[in-house]
Amino acid sequence: MEEADKNNAMIVLGDIKGIRFNHKGRSFNRRLNSSPLYRLAQLITYKASWLGIPVIKINEANISQLCHSCGGRGLRVGGCFLCNNCKHEYNADYNGAYNIMKRAMGYMSMVGAGLTQPLNPIG
Repeated sequence: MEEADKNNAMIVLGDIKGIRFNHKGRSFNRRLNSSPLYRLAQLITYKASWLGIPVIKINEANISQLCHSCGGRGLRVGGCFLCNNCKHEYNADYNGAYNIMKRAMGYMSMVGAGLTQPLNPIG
């Protein structure tokens, strides 16, 4: 939070809201709403709004299937992502997080946030 406040940045979270409406029943919804990740997202959103830090939620559809470098489709096997197009191999979580960051950059002008330096690609 302090880093985002200091750099006039925004906080980006993956949107898990749509996962609730998958017709798995009340029991599933109750477990999801009590899950630590869902609760953490609620706490981050609350604290950020208290400090005036913009929070956006990004649709995570196909995030883990696309290469952050070339945009081509690839395969996720365990913790590795292999791009079928450019043949690069990345950590799958890193690749997904980088794709979320790229989607979030499209919202930056709407929320008035600055860009902190992104991580360099691994590989």
